[in-house]
Amino acid sequence: MISFDDYDILKNHISTLKATSIDDHDKANIRYMTESEKEAINFDNVKKEYVKGLELSEVPKSNDALFINKNNELVFVEFKNGFMDNSKKYAVRKKIYDSIIILTDILNMGISRLKCSMEYILVYNEEVNKEEQEVLEKGKSFVQSSPAFDSIAKSISTMAETEYVCFGIKIFENYCFHKVHTYTEAEFEQYLQNAI
Repeated sequence: MISFDDYDILKNHISTLKATSIDDHDKANIRYMTESEKEAINFDNVKKEYVKGLELSEVPKSNDALFINKNNELVFVEFKNGFMDNSKKYAVRKKIYDSIIILTDILNMGISRLKCSMEYILVYNEEVNKEEQEVLEKGKSFVQSSPAFDSIAKSISTMAETEYVCFGIKIFENYCFHKVHTYTEAEFEQYLQNAI
């Protein structure tokens, strides 16, 4: 079992899921994607401390939060309040890779061992993605993934007792994590009720 207290770089950045979920890009409209006060590591801040003195030509990206669920599994969380266009989907993938590399180095543990007790969750704003996708579809003639498709796919997955993962990040399941999830804010709150 991993304890954050065993790693100074992690325990120095203890926060809450709420604090790590902040979207403060628009200072006039600051928003949190969860109200959960569950203890979590602010992994953006861990990354900042990790890269100090490395003299990197490009700073790695990082997930927003890391917490331990009731099964003593590590859970990485990325909060995305904006529309998930292709550039944001790419950014999410980069954050996953960079965060895994940083964490495996901090814990001095290989990915094959770590992934067995690790999950990944992308929490996204369902309304923003629905509204902006509808605008895009009106102005373009090519086929794009749509919220309607995601809704149908989620329903079918539920009936099949499987979980639908949006935005093409299912590829990380069994590769970097034993389980990958994409949740709306409401779905994330339901997850937290069972996970903590």
